[in-house]
Amino acid sequence: MLLTLSPAEILHTYQTLEKIFPKPIFPKHFQKVHTLGDISHLYDAFFFDAFGVLNLGETAIPLAAERIKTLRQQNKQLCIVSNAASVSRQQLFEKYTKLGFDFSLDEIVSSRDALATYLHTHRAESYGVTAPIGTKLNDLNGSFINLIEYPDAMDTVDGILLLSSQDWTSSLQETLIQSLITKPRPILLGNPDLVAPRDNGFSLEPGFMAKQILDKAHIKALAFGKPYDNIFNLAKAKLKPDTVLSRTLMIGDTLHTDILGGCNAGLHTAMVSANGFASTIPWQDTIQKTGICPHYVIDFI
Repeated sequence: MLLTLSPAEILHTYQTLEKIFPKPIFPKHFQKVHTLGDISHLYDAFFFDAFGVLNLGETAIPLAAERIKTLRQQNKQLCIVSNAASVSRQQLFEKYTKLGFDFSLDEIVSSRDALATYLHTHRAESYGVTAPIGTKLNDLNGSFINLIEYPDAMDTVDGILLLSSQDWTSSLQETLIQSLITKPRPILLGNPDLVAPRDNGFSLEPGFMAKQILDKAHIKALAFGKPYDNIFNLAKAKLKPDTVLSRTLMIGDTLHTDILGGCNAGLHTAMVSANGFASTIPWQDTIQKTGICPHYVIDFI
């Protein structure tokens, strides 16, 4: 979407969504450490957010791949837990392999997987999808019409699937909102993130599109991904049966998705402060004001 927001505006938007987010119990205080290596001996399993923790856009964060290799040598359980809904798990696997990470296909869970699980048992006749033309949806169960390629279908589809913001314009967004005001329909949100860290800034994501629809059309989307249980339940199902959740660490750069969702799932959490969204905000003040407190704040993984 061709709209820019300052980090302060993004943070404010996240704060307005707190009333619909889960409400877990957070630790009262966080511990500041330099890297994940300082605390890795305390945990048996690690869930990693991708953007802002492992990579920025198409660039791997320095030494992140080396940290993953070290944890694997220590026989730790590892999993990417990402809100990347616009591509399949196979495509994510190929991307992170290319970036130098050694995650297996089974060590990746995305919000798209949570969406796919839902669509397996809840199928509408047709969904209008926000995604770049040519996006493959063969891993999802349903009938889909690309709304960038066929914008006139907005008024005829049975539901809306907010999958990607790439190539989605402000004009298309306003047309969709007006269509939903005239004819309300269910909305599925494949990525609750408001923004994603890129090589040269942040991109607005489907979560921001859903917030605009909520404000103007008064339709609350059914969301898949962090901070909600649906994605964490899939990730926790990959753990060894005897894994203790309090010895499982969720690492991310965003308080309102990674940290809030991790705490809600019963995990310990660590916020990366030197990369991604946390590096753009006064995170200490934000923790104090929101009460969303991680167990640790680390500079890098």
